[in-house]
Amino acid sequence: MKTLVINPGSTSTKAAVFEDDKELARENLAHSKDDLSGFKVWTEQLDYRYGLVMQFLKRAGYRPQDLSCVMSRGGSPPGIHAGATAVDERLVDALLNRPLEPHPASLGPVIAAKIAKEAGIPAFVYDPITSDELNPLAKVYGVKGIQHNSMCHFLNTHAMGIRLAKNLGRDFHDMNILVAHIGGGNSICLWKKGHPVDVVPGDACAFSAERAGFMRSERMVQLVQEYGATNCIGWLHGKGGFVSLLGTNDLREVEQMIKEGNGDALLCQKAMAYQLSKCICSLLPAADGRLDAVIITGGGAYWERLTDDIRDRIGFLDAPVYIMPGENEMQALAEGALRVMNGEEKVQQYNG
Repeated sequence: MKTLVINPGSTSTKAAVFEDDKELARENLAHSKDDLSGFKVWTEQLDYRYGLVMQFLKRAGYRPQDLSCVMSRGGSPPGIHAGATAVDERLVDALLNRPLEPHPASLGPVIAAKIAKEAGIPAFVYDPITSDELNPLAKVYGVKGIQHNSMCHFLNTHAMGIRLAKNLGRDFHDMNILVAHIGGGNSICLWKKGHPVDVVPGDACAFSAERAGFMRSERMVQLVQEYGATNCIGWLHGKGGFVSLLGTNDLREVEQMIKEGNGDALLCQKAMAYQLSKCICSLLPAADGRLDAVIITGGGAYWERLTDDIRDRIGFLDAPVYIMPGENEMQALAEGALRVMNGEEKVQQYNG
């Protein structure tokens, strides 16, 4: 079974062909500022990105008719659940006209649908960042008409939970697994019997390589008044975390600073581990007292000093801690497609 996997970002589109769960070809199709300068809004990039994906497929030696399905990163549609969802006209309309976060990532499913229609094959999305299966208690915010949302690294945390369950010979849907993703942004998700019932999103989590993370609401209002909204948004996306604290978003450089005796770097590392441990423990009530495993994943999980520190701090939990590093996005999408096509997982219809 051959699957085309599509994962658009703001400045690139990742595309790959898989045979079952084995990668056959992959390219990171970069988009320079000049390439994108002619597009006034992100939706105008559709034909441009579609053409690049088709060119990749041709270079890889495949036609749409050689594929069994197309799987895309999900974008940010409203009212969608985790897992696999068929791409149909209703989902395409939601992504193009009312996404929760206007971003080129939402073009992936539209491209997938276009290619799939040409070949007469199905197209799916898997674990969009806006997947919403939160416990209603987790949604209530202290202002009428406003709710907490569930944006999180669902794709990788889900894939790692499924992989761990398989390695242990257990059913993922019979386990409570808490997964912490450490990367450019940090987030934590509790997968309770196969469903993401509560999360700590990136802006409510510990600071990361390049994001400031949680800030007390009154303090953030003061900072916006003092420094302006643009600066504060920068701290939340790209200019915070270790970028602000130590001048780098490379955790390997932070480790080297520590080895060279930089006390500030060591303090910041320990602070990240301490704060991540607090965030992990904050989701324990959602597990109803039964936690089968904790997984630490994402690119930051390669940093042994950090993961060892977290493991020590949460060692009192009655659950083993597994280190499963890496982003794994393309692999996770391909594995999701394989489960769907093999009938191991049911495909949902979009009703948002």
